[in-house]
Amino acid sequence: MSFVQKVIGALLRPRVRRRARGKTLEQLAEQLEASRDRLLPRMLAASDTPGNREALNHWVGIERWSLARVRRWQDPPTVLEPYHSYRLPEGSSLEDLQEAFARTREESIGLARELARSGADQQAVVPHNDLGPLTLVEWFEYIDDHTRREIVRLRG
Repeated sequence: MSFVQKVIGALLRPRVRRRARGKTLEQLAEQLEASRDRLLPRMLAASDTPGNREALNHWVGIERWSLARVRRWQDPPTVLEPYHSYRLPEGSSLEDLQEAFARTREESIGLARELARSGADQQAVVPHNDLGPLTLVEWFEYIDDHTRREIVRLRG
């Protein structure tokens, strides 16, 4: 892990844990819906620039990677792969990236609800490459917080 990654983890871990405290998976599904409804119009109105395509691809990749990690909650990985393979291919259009974000966010909402309905252990721990061990609740908070924090990267 690089020095920068260690710093990011040290700064974000307490934030994610604090924001997730006391929440349920169902509450986080609702939170993900609300943030989708605030963020998606801004994403859909974004100019087609390399910077905006990069930001969207980053968000899609991180969210897909996070979902893959959460789905392994009963058998957490021991080898922590990076998120890069979850991004769309280089050269993907802005429209493809916008659609991918919308689909991926729906998957996040659906998975949070599915885990809540099935009685999954919300405190089950799955490792994050930079933030260390996160509970399922903390993972969904991280998914939501990541895009909301970085939406400033998007230009109109």
